[in-house]
Amino acid sequence: MKIQALVLGIGIAMLSLGFTNTPQAKKPTSQADRLFARAKPDDYMSEAGCAECHAKVSENFAASPHAAFVSDESLPLDKRGCQGCHGPGHIHQAEKDPEVISFTSMSPKESSAACLRCHEKTMSASHWKRTEHARADLSCVSCHKIHPDSEPNLGPGAEKKDPRAPFFVAKQEPKLMLKADESTLCGSCHQSTLAEFRGASHHPVPEGRVACSDCHSVHPTKDAKVNHDLIKGKCVTCHTEKAGPFVYEHDPVAGFTGRGCEECHRPHGTNNPKLLNSVTRGLCAQCHTDKLAKHYPGQTCWTAGCHVSTHGSNTDPRFLKP
Repeated sequence: MKIQALVLGIGIAMLSLGFTNTPQAKKPTSQADRLFARAKPDDYMSEAGCAECHAKVSENFAASPHAAFVSDESLPLDKRGCQGCHGPGHIHQAEKDPEVISFTSMSPKESSAACLRCHEKTMSASHWKRTEHARADLSCVSCHKIHPDSEPNLGPGAEKKDPRAPFFVAKQEPKLMLKADESTLCGSCHQSTLAEFRGASHHPVPEGRVACSDCHSVHPTKDAKVNHDLIKGKCVTCHTEKAGPFVYEHDPVAGFTGRGCEECHRPHGTNNPKLLNSVTRGLCAQCHTDKLAKHYPGQTCWTAGCHVSTHGSNTDPRFLKP
């Protein structure tokens, strides 16, 4: 009897442990997740059914890069065709509960969550929430247009004819389903940065030789966060001659102080030569305060002809002439 009771007790304990360790189903947190979670196979309809009401949209969608991916019949129903983005067609047609995923009317948070159902390899939901774009209440469709025939919208007050267009002398065709070419699109929000490219000395973004994404990570991932590099790492991608290593390195170049290259240079543009923050002694004096008053007054450190290797030297720790 005791053995039976012991076996029964062990069985109950193991059963309880099994219930405790059973993984809980992930609770849908977004409108798209909730809609697809409650959908049954019968709720999906043929693509022809969508085209009956949305003929022009369906026809133009065939020219979208998305079309090649969502037309694969091996995909699950919730990732295929129009309904893979907008939800099951029969639920949308239902009289009692008509529901559809509308990227133009839903909140930016909900809209981005719908996109990340498929684009989770581009960026996870947790990483998107921490980006400046997400904090600014933007969504994926703030920059990307899904349907080729949709009108571009470059932000509040944007006119059909972009007044900044003459500024981009080498305006390029939009890529990656963007609503406009990259420089125009970024400049529609980052207007103060855009103005810096009008400086006499600037990175050749208006000329089309450099794009914003060459320096900025638009879709930062977990790997990009772990492998975070100093600003210098971005600059020396092009300015390899400034990278060193030098026997005697200037602290900003080595990355030991402040903002690295930005201690002396403005990255977008300025009216000073060589993208410098200043053309006076004040540029060097912001660090070398002890040299400001009596050290060759009236001349700049580089025009005095002494310190010629401002990024680093292999011969002199004070960067003097060899």
